[in-house]
Amino acid sequence: MSFDEATPLYDVIVVGYGPVGQVLTNLLAQDGHRVAVIERWPELYPRPRAAHFDHEIRRLLDRLGVVAELGEDVVGMRSYEWRGADGELILDLEADMLAASGYVFSHLFYQPALERALHERALRAPSVDLLRGWEMVSVAETDGIVTAIGERTRPAGAGELELTGERIELRGRFVVGADGANSRLRTLSGIGEVDLGFSEHWLVVDVGFPDHDVAERLWAQLGDSCQWCDPRRPHMSVQVGRYHRRWEFMLLPGEDPAEFAADDVVWRMLERWVGPADAVLERHVVYRFSSSLAERMRVGRTLLIGDAAHVMPPFMGQGLCSGLRDAANLAWKLDLVLRGISDEALLDTLTAERYEQNRRTIEVSMRMGRVSCTLDPAAARNRDEAFRTGRTPPPEPMPGLRGGIRRRPAGTGSDPLAGSLAVQGLVGRDGRRGLADAVVGDGFCLITRHGVDLAEDDLRTVNALGIRLLCLDPAQPDGCTDLDGRLTGWLSETGVEAVLVRPDFYVFGCAPTTADVPALLADLRDQLLTGKNAPVATRVEAR
Repeated sequence: MSFDEATPLYDVIVVGYGPVGQVLTNLLAQDGHRVAVIERWPELYPRPRAAHFDHEIRRLLDRLGVVAELGEDVVGMRSYEWRGADGELILDLEADMLAASGYVFSHLFYQPALERALHERALRAPSVDLLRGWEMVSVAETDGIVTAIGERTRPAGAGELELTGERIELRGRFVVGADGANSRLRTLSGIGEVDLGFSEHWLVVDVGFPDHDVAERLWAQLGDSCQWCDPRRPHMSVQVGRYHRRWEFMLLPGEDPAEFAADDVVWRMLERWVGPADAVLERHVVYRFSSSLAERMRVGRTLLIGDAAHVMPPFMGQGLCSGLRDAANLAWKLDLVLRGISDEALLDTLTAERYEQNRRTIEVSMRMGRVSCTLDPAAARNRDEAFRTGRTPPPEPMPGLRGGIRRRPAGTGSDPLAGSLAVQGLVGRDGRRGLADAVVGDGFCLITRHGVDLAEDDLRTVNALGIRLLCLDPAQPDGCTDLDGRLTGWLSETGVEAVLVRPDFYVFGCAPTTADVPALLADLRDQLLTGKNAPVATRVEAR
């Protein structure tokens, strides 16, 4: 395949087709944008890597309609246990209560099933061209156009590829790197990295259970997820979907990763729990758990998301989640820029919003790793005693957004909800019942307790940005019924009349009273609208 000047221009070229690239591709296609994906591997990766996503990511995946397709390959997580040096429980983090997004806090899943579901969705999108088996080798920006050169790959031994010399040219308005920790796009763009100082080698082992009864007995013994804080060798185990499981073992100082290459060595490490008569060894590999951040996530028309922009230790289970948050954050901003609603400067807020949140997530994960994985027996005893006597602080919550597109109250005031993760509850309207996203749709959402009469400027903003209107008073025209009281309770407890939620589920800002709603909408309008191509205002009723 080759391209010339007559080739239609892609809106976005996505480099990398793991879950982060897949989600971004599907979000952009859902908004009607033309996307080219270039991926060096010809087939989807058949082995699990990530094993956890949280309630926020469940809400994002539900937006794409793929969770239902996973079936038994995703399960709600009930608890996360830490066991001390003596093997006894020191901490049990319950995870099966309802979280802000309307789901349980955490989910354990089998990544190949998720990738297949996302891939099938992308195949059904007429605006997506998938180029698998091509590696991007160069990128240039000229006159507002990005030109990426890809070279065909072919297998060159186990787990290796080589370039063939056959090349293609892709042209797009933007290029996004979702091409992993060794991102070629990051390197070609000259974006540096900040090393945050965590480096440990761990053996990662994935096991499948053809006999489902064996799996169920082992789950009863091990629970969903367990961290053994054993100074002799810290290790952990986690359920991966319904019938797979992962173990991770820290390599001790002086140990050579090559010592763990043989299957029989791995089975000896697993013999406490399972053997080859009961399970299948799907993969085992030594990873270096590290921590780094790209110095920025945008340069010109090049943007970075996922592991291309940040790498973190796995102790919070937030590596994939953070990458998918990047994708959700970038997708709605690219949509507004590509449609001419917002200026390209909006894309600078990707770094402003995601860099700090990712950094804080990495730092918390590093602290968890250092506490749980100490090799000093005396420090381990002191840690275990502190946990058992309640002298340790509770786990740190996921950070919100501190900068970027948030409410900017006049004067010295602050907005109590701006940048926080929005609540989702069950609602009913027009004979439909379900979580709010399913009933009212995606995009910006203005949630009001009693409804609001919108003036012409407000309606112009609603029209231009496609803001959904969700009134929690069923007596109002087209109002809805708050079936579980979560949304009404959220606004009441915060003492506000209205909340304006962004498409990535973070709160733009709130209005204490009905009279404050116009100022809330005006602030959003001032931050996002260019003034060009805005639709003529018409009367919009709450749906």
